[in-house]
Amino acid sequence: NKRASISLVQRHLRIGYNRAARLLEDMEKAGLVSKMGGNGNREILVRPSE
Repeated sequence: NKRASISLVQRHLRIGYNRAARLLEDMEKAGLVSKMGGNGNREILVRPSE
C-alpha cells in the first residue's frame, strides 16, 4: 500500500493519536511521506529498501 494515515500508524504501532500524528509530521519533514491530503491520507514517497 502506498498510503499512510494517522489511524494506520496508530493501529500498526499500537500508539495514541497524538504520537502517531507527530510521527507522520516527522516523516513528512524527512521526506518519507507527502503532505496530508483532503482525505487525511499521505502518499509514501520512498520504498522500504531505501
